[in-house]
Amino acid sequence: MNIREEIVNKIRQIPESRLPELYKVVEELVEKKPKEGLLKRLQKIKIDGPPDFAENFDLYANGEKSLDDFYQSRDEK
Repeated sequence: MNIREEIVNKIRQIPESRLPELYKVVEELVEKKPKEGLLKRLQKIKIDGPPDFAENFDLYANGEKSLDDFYQSRDEK
């Protein structure tokens, strides 16, 4: 017996008065989209920064390099 048949057999045991409650649960499961994983969400993040940002992230993070310089030179073009 597969899982669908097992579910149907369990549903047949539910009293008629509780079926509307079950229907609401089933509707939520059918309509609910699966959650997107963390890596998929992280892939959507777009960062606008200098070409060397990843390579020199630590320098930008502690202020040795400035993002302001990058944005000013970019905006002047």
